[in-house]
Amino acid sequence: MSTLKNKIGITLSLIVCAMLALVALGSSGMAAATAPAKPMAISASAPTVNPNQTVTFSLKAPQATKVQLYFQNQVGPSPRADAMDMTKDANGVWSITIGPLAPDMYGYDFILDGVNILDPTNAYSGPGTVRAVWGGNAGAWSDVNAWSYVTVPGPEADFFADAAVPHGAVATVRYYSNVAQKERIMEVYTPPGYGKDNRVYPVLYILHGAGGNETDWIINMRANFILDNLIAQGKAVPMILVSPNANTTADGFPSTAFPDELLGNIVPYIEENYRTAPGGNNRALAGLSMGGSRTMQTVFSHPGEFAYVGVFSMGFTPSTAFPVTLLDNPALNKLTKLLWLTHGPQETLGSTLPALLDAHYVNYTYVPGADIGATGGHVWGTWRHALNAFAPLLFKK
Repeated sequence: MSTLKNKIGITLSLIVCAMLALVALGSSGMAAATAPAKPMAISASAPTVNPNQTVTFSLKAPQATKVQLYFQNQVGPSPRADAMDMTKDANGVWSITIGPLAPDMYGYDFILDGVNILDPTNAYSGPGTVRAVWGGNAGAWSDVNAWSYVTVPGPEADFFADAAVPHGAVATVRYYSNVAQKERIMEVYTPPGYGKDNRVYPVLYILHGAGGNETDWIINMRANFILDNLIAQGKAVPMILVSPNANTTADGFPSTAFPDELLGNIVPYIEENYRTAPGGNNRALAGLSMGGSRTMQTVFSHPGEFAYVGVFSMGFTPSTAFPVTLLDNPALNKLTKLLWLTHGPQETLGSTLPALLDAHYVNYTYVPGADIGATGGHVWGTWRHALNAFAPLLFKK
């Protein structure tokens, strides 16, 4: 992980510098000779998690006229956040204390006179690992909005902690897509011991939601640490995890073609380049929100390609490309070992799916989010809990 962390740290340093430079420039991106300089942000201190589980944020910006903490909420669609006014002291340090907060990982940044910036002291640190590009597509990197992170520790957050257990490896992998007619990328996690043995492994393919990209499951949901901990505890079998980019229109092909992208390009690449156990019984497919829709479209139209299926916070909308009659295919029940559904207790998206599956006699398992420790809505915390509950059910003989 050290090479990836170094790359992430360098990337985020450039991001912060670029954003601060934008603050100092005019709105057109070119400095005006007669325009006064905009305020600059200076490192104050990293967020402080207080003993009572409140968190204190600070930013030194003496010339700023208004600074707000932009803090992700746990109710609305992720990654929405609430803007909270900060107070400036005599030394030009803006601060705010919020909470108490439940143990979890929270995303935030600052709004400095109308411009969002990462925390200069916490653009890259521990749980705040972020790799991002602010707009555009630098080389093969995908776009993603960057956040700084703070973790409020506690037993409820231990399942995704960077614990003292054997760790797997995460790699950014480039492959050529015959559907997009271009190079695309995905994140691939290999479990602890993968480089020291010759065994074959089952594979979990996992999809992000709208507005995200292939990094979401590693960065925002901490899938690698969740699997590390489950494997170390003997709760999940060692598996490869593949997080591809589920976006399509930016790469010039329709969303209806994603099953072709997954089955025609991504799965073959993984099976040709990694030691994978063969066949659909050794493959799982899961996704959140938009990724849950992509998951159902793929599984319902290609039963048997993935024996284990997870749908987090999403319902199925029949269409011309994916008609509801797909649910009447007897192969769906015969070849699917597990169709597992959940959604956050503060959201309704996905709540009508069980009734639709019942109407077509499709076998499934529904678990309310509250039963697996989720407390929020359509947010990353909900899906961390979903993966933690779903992964132990996979590939059991």
